Amino acid sequence: MKNLWNDGDAEKMVADYAKKGVGRDLALRVYTTRLLGGEPRLVLHGGGNTSCKIKATDLIGDEWDVLCVKGSGWDMAVIEPQGLPAVKMGALLKARALER
Repeated sequence: MKNLWNDGDAEKMVADYAKKGVGRDLALRVYTTRLLGGEPRLVLHGGGNTSCKIKATDLIGDEWDVLCVKGSGWDMAVIEPQGLPAVKMGALLKARALER
């Protein structure tokens, strides 16, 4: 399989999304998700899963560790940052502890 990563394209995406308030790690996850989604031998009909852990600031200025997970219904080949909604890691870890 051919490596489709392009440093220039990746950095352009980071710069373009930075203007919209999207951080580097999430922008790069969008880039890699699009690379995967654009390869029909890897995913069917745009489906599949990607995620990344980042720090995010909420509307009142508090910073949280979050997991951004590709949402259902988003085509990986054309995904936008909104297609990777954030879930607070603390809440996930608490919920996991309930299972035990």
